[in-house]
Amino acid sequence: MSIRTVLIPLALAPCMAVAAMPPQLSAEYSASRRIETDQGNFEGSIAAAPGRERSEMRVGSMSTVMILRADRKLGWMLMPAQKMYQEMDLSQAAQQAGSVAPEQMDLEVVGEETVSGLTATKYKFVSKDRDAGGYLWYTAEGIPVKMDVVSRSGRKSSRMTVTLEDVQIGTQDASLFELPSGFS
Repeated sequence: MSIRTVLIPLALAPCMAVAAMPPQLSAEYSASRRIETDQGNFEGSIAAAPGRERSEMRVGSMSTVMILRADRKLGWMLMPAQKMYQEMDLSQAAQQAGSVAPEQMDLEVVGEETVSGLTATKYKFVSKDRDAGGYLWYTAEGIPVKMDVVSRSGRKSSRMTVTLEDVQIGTQDASLFELPSGFS
């Protein structure tokens, strides 16, 4: 299982139940994103609103942008240097972005912690196929402020931690979630 980004659109669940689901995103926000993996550390950014997300990442000299539009059931992977994009249906785009469907995992509330200055509920999760597990931290607004995951593929396991920093809750420019003009 490849998990590069956490995009877990889940239904609002009862507060502090033993088995629970993180709240759906109810706020707009932007943040810096730090990804730590066995292969190295990566920096990026994210902007999100209910049903819409834009994530940007730079690896070396290459920059990629992924825009997910649940409201349109599609996603775009942008290659800004080439002014090109690839359009995909939402399930394909979510898979490419590393999404895990809610029905594919077991979640339980562990407690509350402060992450990047925000109060968050900590969830323990295990994928139903047992190939991945770890912890997720969500704010009351449904912002996934941290993820710590160990995944297995055959005998090889890998760890990834994603942390949002400098989270700014507020209205995002709608153009961030649209296909830029001039891209083919």
